[in-house]
Amino acid sequence: MSAQIADPQRGYSAIDDYAIIGDCRSAALVSRAGSIDWLCWPRFDSPSLFGALLDQSRGGAFAIHPTCRFSTERRYVGDTNVLETTFTCATGRARLIDCMPVASEAGKRKRLWPDHQVMRVIECVEGEIDMELLCAPRPDYARHMPRLRNRGALGIYYERGGRAFILRSEVPLKLSEDFGSAHATFTLRAGERRAWRLHQ
Repeated sequence: MSAQIADPQRGYSAIDDYAIIGDCRSAALVSRAGSIDWLCWPRFDSPSLFGALLDQSRGGAFAIHPTCRFSTERRYVGDTNVLETTFTCATGRARLIDCMPVASEAGKRKRLWPDHQVMRVIECVEGEIDMELLCAPRPDYARHMPRLRNRGALGIYYERGGRAFILRSEVPLKLSEDFGSAHATFTLRAGERRAWRLHQ
């Protein structure tokens, strides 16, 4: 099965459709549909890892959303840069939390901590919802097609230019036929939650 990043026929989202998360070194743009469509990583001046904002079919994205038609509400949690997106559809309601955590220098000395990390958590708060996930990195403004490797409990892995990128998932992920993306479909019931960590 070869996964598609997005349907080019649906049109591009307006720029005010995006919310931003960041860690003071980089920032990601998250659409109302739960897709990270822009992320230059690990720094603001690095080439893009996800760039569907510029090219839906080739730019790459990291999307988590219901499989059915849904509406969304968004807010930042308190005075933080933690983004909360609530999906509502006919069968239930789910909440997606997105952030790029930051650790103090003292905290980094006490335990192992990735230099850069994107955390995504989805929780069903009402009913039951079928969800889908697609992670399709396209490094260097989509000039490089990664060959992802599934390392089981160690996550989805690829390396380029001396940097290793790892996606850890609480749901089983399958790789596309070209090994360029990871995808999953799963069902959440009220009170259940799943998490993902993309880090280097």
